[in-house]
Amino acid sequence: MARRIVEEELPLLEAQQEEKAPAGERAPRRATRTAKKEEAVPKRRRINLLYWSIPVFALGAAFLVVAAFHRVESFLINDQRFHLAGSPEFGKMPENLNLGGLQRASQPEILRVFEDDFGRSLYLLSVNARREALLKVAWVKDATVSRRWPNQLHVRIVEREPVAVAQVNVRDAAPSFQMIDVDGVLLPIPRGEKVDKFPVLTGFSTNEARESRQMRVQHAVAMLNDLGPLRSKLAEIDVRDPGNLQATLQVDSNAVTLRMGNKNFRRRLQNFLNHQERIRQQRPEARTFDLRIDGRITAVEGGTNGD
Repeated sequence: MARRIVEEELPLLEAQQEEKAPAGERAPRRATRTAKKEEAVPKRRRINLLYWSIPVFALGAAFLVVAAFHRVESFLINDQRFHLAGSPEFGKMPENLNLGGLQRASQPEILRVFEDDFGRSLYLLSVNARREALLKVAWVKDATVSRRWPNQLHVRIVEREPVAVAQVNVRDAAPSFQMIDVDGVLLPIPRGEKVDKFPVLTGFSTNEARESRQMRVQHAVAMLNDLGPLRSKLAEIDVRDPGNLQATLQVDSNAVTLRMGNKNFRRRLQNFLNHQERIRQQRPEARTFDLRIDGRITAVEGGTNGD
């Protein structure tokens, strides 16, 4: 409102000033104001034109970029040079798939992860999704998947290392035997695996959490490492109570159970072996011995102890 009042009163003020001014000065002032107004109009037009042209040019550039991207993408998808060739014969490894680190994991299960990618462009393959699928395959601890243009796929597998054979108790059924690693992960026994070189761990159950198995396995591994060469004497290790590991070994034709506690395993086992003949003579019927007190061997018979 104030602006309108000023604009309406401005011509009156200018007229009054012109009447007061000398006759020779009125025309030049009016000419100067008119010239400035005429110069301002094209300048405002140029600014407005520049203001509106920037988004138009930006939109056009974005359209060109998107069009170029789609054209390149279509080329990568449809051109046969970028397609991952499948196996020429059933059961054989595809030539364009380079697979390394595989020992115990199933090769058919690994290939099944990529079955939807064969015959398609390498551009469409999701590296992260395939890696996540590989981590679900038995024996696979870690994996890397990388594209090698134009049509090569490199897969590297890191497998889990078994430390023992686990006897897993199954409710209302016979126990199952699987291999187990230091992380407590149960693994299927591969065909042809020589399991006799691994110790047997007992005391696991099917409803046990992996963290619980991991803790038990690590106690058993610590025991085996402490025993050193004497570990070959053991047939089984019961890990139900990690604070009191129990080892089973063959003495003559009998199976003997030793309560080993949670430390000094080698010293305690060696002490038992040194006195084995004397023990057999004094306690011929004893099958369980408590070694948890260093330097002492206690025979357990019918729930009672005897030195």
